[in-house]
Amino acid sequence: MRSKSVMALIISAALALSTAAFAETQFTGTLVAPAGTAVRSGSAPVAIHIDHYTEEAQVQRLQGILQSKGPNALRDALWDQEAGYIRIGGGLGYPIAAARSHATPDGGTIVRLMIDRPIAQYEVINNLRTVDYPFAFVEIKLDRNGKGDGQFYQAAKVSMTGNDTLHVENYSPQPLKLLNVHAR
Repeated sequence: MRSKSVMALIISAALALSTAAFAETQFTGTLVAPAGTAVRSGSAPVAIHIDHYTEEAQVQRLQGILQSKGPNALRDALWDQEAGYIRIGGGLGYPIAAARSHATPDGGTIVRLMIDRPIAQYEVINNLRTVDYPFAFVEIKLDRNGKGDGQFYQAAKVSMTGNDTLHVENYSPQPLKLLNVHAR
């Protein structure tokens, strides 16, 4: 009898953990372009909707693609992925290819998003250097109450340093800021 209750507890815990990986999450905040960035200074509301967080096996697969085939192959692989969307201002939402979240020792959370960013036609026609930065990357640091700030790398290059560390290089001298972010 006792083994059945232990087994039921284990199954319940496993279901709770797997459900957490697929739980919807929404964030709102303000995107601010500080002076000195590649875009015009200003601010806009931002909404982030995460349908599910990317599973570890998928992250390992994407890391393997980046390490063995490079960033162009990674961009192609991300094209088919959708973990949610990000909407800036009143525009349409753009798909988030991968979303990860992990708890911090102080009870907060760090959320990281990878986007295969839309490259504008004028970037290609004018052979701008930004074409070499085909990703967007977002990192949000939240406190235990679900409030915080973040950074938005609007045009980024990515590479692997070591076996498991993602290196993100921003095109602009500094990333855009995400302020007053809170989970809804």
